[in-house]
Amino acid sequence: MGIPYLACMALVASLYHLPPRVLPAIQAVEGGYPGQEHPNTNGTRDLGVMQVNTAWLGPLVRYTGTPMATVYRRLRDDACYNIAAAGAIMRTQMDATHDGLLRAVGNYHSHTPDLNRAYQLQVMQSAARLFAAAQTGR
Repeated sequence: MGIPYLACMALVASLYHLPPRVLPAIQAVEGGYPGQEHPNTNGTRDLGVMQVNTAWLGPLVRYTGTPMATVYRRLRDDACYNIAAAGAIMRTQMDATHDGLLRAVGNYHSHTPDLNRAYQLQVMQSAARLFAAAQTGR
């Protein structure tokens, strides 16, 4: 089974010093695709391949110096841009927490403890499915 956008994910993981398997595992849980917008009950939306939440628009606009409408459109429609934003978010979460990778993965989804832990488990299960052959040497 191939992993969509693997080249973008590998480059972004390298740039942000992330484990190379974390972005594919998150994407498999998120299940996003270019052009996708998913409304959330809190009024935000999840966009694109990695389902980047619109709560990140402000920080991404400030970081890139790009107009908000452009960032929104690119997050929604441009897979590699979306993956790069997800990598930046993961790096931010890893730098903000001293609890390691799994807490940062959970924070990608939610800072609410129960939701955070449930998401960590989903991503770990996703990684196990995606990379089972590599782990067993097949």
